[in-house]
Amino acid sequence: MNRVVTTVVGTFVESWQELRVHRGRVVLSLVGVTIAVASLAVVVGFGALAEKATAALNEQYSGRPATFALSASSTTGGAVADEDALFAEYRAAAQRYDVQWSTETMQGPRKVQFPDGVSDVYTNTVDPDYAEMHRVRMASGSWFTEDDRSRLAPAIVVNRAFLERLGDPDLVTHPTVRLPGVPGAVAVVIGEYVTSDYDTEPAMYEMARSVASTGLVADPDSGMSRSFEVWVPDHGAKRLANRIASDAERSVGGGVEVSADRMDAAGTVDGDPLGPLRYVIAAVSVLVLVLGGLGLLTVSLVSVRQRIREIGIRRGVGATAGRIFVAVLLENVLGTAVAGGIGVMLGAAVLSNETVRSAITSGADIGGAPFPLEAALIGIGSAVAVGALAGLLPALVAVRVKVIDAIRY
Repeated sequence: MNRVVTTVVGTFVESWQELRVHRGRVVLSLVGVTIAVASLAVVVGFGALAEKATAALNEQYSGRPATFALSASSTTGGAVADEDALFAEYRAAAQRYDVQWSTETMQGPRKVQFPDGVSDVYTNTVDPDYAEMHRVRMASGSWFTEDDRSRLAPAIVVNRAFLERLGDPDLVTHPTVRLPGVPGAVAVVIGEYVTSDYDTEPAMYEMARSVASTGLVADPDSGMSRSFEVWVPDHGAKRLANRIASDAERSVGGGVEVSADRMDAAGTVDGDPLGPLRYVIAAVSVLVLVLGGLGLLTVSLVSVRQRIREIGIRRGVGATAGRIFVAVLLENVLGTAVAGGIGVMLGAAVLSNETVRSAITSGADIGGAPFPLEAALIGIGSAVAVGALAGLLPALVAVRVKVIDAIRY
């Protein structure tokens, strides 16, 4: 066992010493490998970050996999007679099938009294589960809880543009705003949710079945829509959503037809929208990696030719062909491994830059490490593979050296 360990360690030390002796040529040959690995790591990392960011943004608007929207229509035309009763049946059916996450949603404009006048504000009337289903992130304050439903002064959660229009008050002062109309109310701002830099118009969330929203009717003519969303396990999701819809439809009697439509992007988008871009950039990176490998192969062959006498002497004093082969091969593998590590660090430095990362993710909260692990593994793995392939031919040449010819060289 000790002999095996000594042989392995000795082979690595010999390979490293040769790299140090020929470091000038090796460094020049590995520049291309380093650049290629850095490019490859950036491409893989870019793809991973962009994919996560796209999924996060889609989930903010469409819900997590698998989210279904239940909507009803009258079979006789016109509006559904008793929407409140229908939504009560939605909630009962969701509870019956142990659906953990569900929310009512009603979207459309609502009048708000700002200090400079009354304006229509895009309003989303929801239940507390909406935040988890749609990845709502809070910048300050808090999101709704069930206790907020019974408040006489209803709670609202607003965006940055809303607060600025209100005079940018501190949330700890419990700022209020009047909501004219039927029903009218004076609402309390309890939180600010995170939005993108492009969201420049005031918007807000209010609680469903609260003082502010009770009696509101979804008027399609004014751009309002009302539905009920359920977030269910992806396996058997369509069947479960259809069961909830059919149960609610039967419970409210005839004249109403309820449909369940999948909302989240995972169920509606086929393939990878970023795939073509990633393939093109990856192909260029692989081409650079191959060119770097060819340069390393050339340097390794020249190096072996110059070391024929040394190799012959080592063979003469007892070095086996296998050890010579592994030593020469390891010189290339160690060199490209170091180059790969440097390339991965360069790629990580690029993708960890806050400006670059923000541009890729569009400010979405994707969590995880600043630099994807798969990018590092692919970068180093590719570098080692190139080193092994580039070192195979020089290693075979070294093994075929005859002792007597090497001594005469």
